[in-house]
Amino acid sequence: MLPCWELNLKGSRFRERMATMDTRRIEFVIDSDIENVSLLGMSINKICSSASFSEIDCFNIELCVVEAVTNSIKHAHHGEAGNEVKVVLTLTPKDITLDVYDTGVPMDPKMLDEARLIWPEEEDSADPDGIAEGGRGLGIMKEIMDGAIYRSEKGGNRLTLKKALPTTKIDSDP
Repeated sequence: MLPCWELNLKGSRFRERMATMDTRRIEFVIDSDIENVSLLGMSINKICSSASFSEIDCFNIELCVVEAVTNSIKHAHHGEAGNEVKVVLTLTPKDITLDVYDTGVPMDPKMLDEARLIWPEEEDSADPDGIAEGGRGLGIMKEIMDGAIYRSEKGGNRLTLKKALPTTKIDSDP
């Protein structure tokens, strides 16, 4: 049986602690099995809600992490279990940074640069088979997050996603 942790930091008490705390960092390491992604997403959502993000922001950040980890599993590791995918969440009084690491096949960095969110009305909606099932993840991440950078070096890949906490501004470079 896996251990279970519950974050129970709520409301102004947490915000007061946030104002006086230094950087907090949590690492999640999962096997590259798609079945593990939802538990990771729920954990990220709970941490975000404890960090004063709105319910919508929590869902959106969870969505971005789920998309990023799913991409690592499906594309970098070709859907094969038995490989590690690591997510490092760093929370500061100003922002949240999520680094997604894998050691699979690197992505072409131009994919992130060129990614954009295509709305269904921009596709041929008269032909339901013509609407792509995938291919929107990177565009979603760029639209939702304040910053997204991809690097591949020394046998490892890292996608960094950054989002400012409510009422704070951050530099555009994560």
